[in-house]
Amino acid sequence: MSGNSEGGGGGGAPLWMVTFADLMALMMTFFVLLYSFSSIDETKYRMIAVSLASGFGAVLVSPKSAPTAALGPPSMMPSPMNSPMGRAQMSSGSTPQAMNTAVAEQVVETLQDEIAEGIISVETTGNTVVIRFPEEIAFPPGSGDISEKVIPIIERLTAQLADAPGTIMVSGHTDNRPINTSRYQSNWKLSTDRAVSVVQLFEKIGGIESSRLTAVGHGDTKPIASNDTAEDRAKNRRVEIAVVQQQ
Repeated sequence: MSGNSEGGGGGGAPLWMVTFADLMALMMTFFVLLYSFSSIDETKYRMIAVSLASGFGAVLVSPKSAPTAALGPPSMMPSPMNSPMGRAQMSSGSTPQAMNTAVAEQVVETLQDEIAEGIISVETTGNTVVIRFPEEIAFPPGSGDISEKVIPIIERLTAQLADAPGTIMVSGHTDNRPINTSRYQSNWKLSTDRAVSVVQLFEKIGGIESSRLTAVGHGDTKPIASNDTAEDRAKNRRVEIAVVQQQ
């Protein structure tokens, strides 16, 4: 007559080993569950959650129905990528061109009234969005002081660009007619002062980091039309706000 004592006298494993193996299996399942919570793969999270719910007979509650303060998968956590601009970047692969498209769409939506009136134009080229303000809307003739009527427009644009990616370069441009006043001895000085005035207004309004801002004056060196007619010269007198994505 053979004996099966707890000491392992028989051919089978001791009884305590069965309990120990069950405990190890439960612990491994527990740590796999913890790992799934720390993973940024939402698909994996949902698969494991459904599997555990089925195995333990639990009721699975969708994270979207949970309170906002509750823990959940990464998509439910507060993040810049949950903003409209952030989602646009993520869905488009976050390439410079894709981010540019997202920025342009948001700017056009913000300034749609002014664009419809022909006051402001928005252009997209490569990795840059250019917002163009003609002199007649932005500055008095021969002055670097921003017109009061353009300040509300800049305020709305500031709120939009604060969360947009990219650096912001403000450039001033003039026509080819020379200027020589007590305040402005050249078109270089006038165009630079206008660019600086816009940058200072951005800083005064707040929301855009100063490290993202650059001001530059081009004088009459970068015309977008000929300087042969009054109409074309008016097109050249402008300030451009360029949002540039790093390549």
